[in-house]
Amino acid sequence: MKNQLLKAIAEMPSSAAYYMGQRDGYACKIKDVLNVIPVESVRANDSVLKELYWWLDMYNDSFAREMGWV
Repeated sequence: MKNQLLKAIAEMPSSAAYYMGQRDGYACKIKDVLNVIPVESVRANDSVLKELYWWLDMYNDSFAREMGWV
């Protein structure tokens, strides 16, 4: 399994790796925002979360396109 994973990473186009990194970065930002804000303030931060999820989806789509999955 480990060798297959390393082979897949080595064969990944650099543009796909870029989009994967951006996607993972936005996933971390979303997690940070959700951990910092109190539950009562989620609705007040709705626009921030929507924007972060929009970027996450955009980079996820770009990653899938670069990998040839779409």
